[in-house]
Amino acid sequence: MAKEKKPMKKGLKVFLGILIATLVVALCMGAVWLYLIHEKNKPVFVPPEIDPIPSATELPADGAEGAAYLERLYAAMLEADDVEGAWKTDVHIGAMTTSLKEADKAVVQYIAEQSCGSISALYPAASEVVMANIEDAPAFALPAESVTDYKASQGVLNEEEEEDDTASYYLDFTCTPTEIDPADVQAGEVYQKLTDMLKTELTVESFDLKANSETVHAHTDRISDDLLELKITKDYTIKAKVRLVGDSAALSDDGFAEAEIPYQTVQTIKFSHYGLRFLEQQMAVRESDLKALPMNVTVHSTATKEDYKLTFDISDPDALTVDDTGVMSVHAAREEAITITATLEYDGHVYSDTITVYVTELEVKKDV
Repeated sequence: MAKEKKPMKKGLKVFLGILIATLVVALCMGAVWLYLIHEKNKPVFVPPEIDPIPSATELPADGAEGAAYLERLYAAMLEADDVEGAWKTDVHIGAMTTSLKEADKAVVQYIAEQSCGSISALYPAASEVVMANIEDAPAFALPAESVTDYKASQGVLNEEEEEDDTASYYLDFTCTPTEIDPADVQAGEVYQKLTDMLKTELTVESFDLKANSETVHAHTDRISDDLLELKITKDYTIKAKVRLVGDSAALSDDGFAEAEIPYQTVQTIKFSHYGLRFLEQQMAVRESDLKALPMNVTVHSTATKEDYKLTFDISDPDALTVDDTGVMSVHAAREEAITITATLEYDGHVYSDTITVYVTELEVKKDV
């Protein structure tokens, strides 16, 4: 007669389950560890060190040198037929001091702040215009004697306090503000348009304008020596006496109001330069890779592929090829470096740049 099997004790089942789970976890961790060791010990391609990209210019040493440099760059922008410009003026109105009834001051302040956008729209603006074709581009002058403070730097600091964007120069000037004749302002187009907009609410009895401060901020490309952006900030104090009419007459007991208004204009002028540039000097790839070349191609925003010609000359076309959009197909590894020269033909201009490519069988660092 066969013996009857005794059921396994519950505690033993739990112990065995824990033991098996522990072994599985240990095996998985061991496999991961072996993989990491394997990856760590893989031969990795190390590109040769390259010299820093030389600068076409150096940071101006002082305010006078910086002012002359900036005026020269701006004049070059106005003559260039391969530079697009865009400009606008933003207006900001600060906390006003008025003789209005106390209960109405907050409302008038709110209305003034909300109208800044409408006032900004009265100033000249442009977008995507070729500078050489423009007769009324914004005038710019920075007399050396007006500069009271000057600061220049290469690149910017990111959140980790590490320097990046090293292809840029930033120039900041604090200037003695140019005094403005109030009569000239009143004769100007912006003033005329603004008073016409407000004629149903008020008429100006007296007007005075004081220039308080002026700063100039410039962003330039240190490699190409091109001006990229110019920002001119001017702070004024406006003092005016107005006669209130229509519904606005109720804001004052005698129908008149005086106001002191902090008024700021920020004129921004940006430049876009046609051309072609590789963003890196060298890159490493592996056989069968398919990658876009790291480059910038800039033409007019409305241009199509039919309007320009982009070609690539490759020192070893058997190792890799590049299509007309700049996508590179890698076919075979090579011991020698490969040079790619890209050429852009657009609007009567020819631009070119080169990059060195290493095709390797080794692992490639992602930051190469």
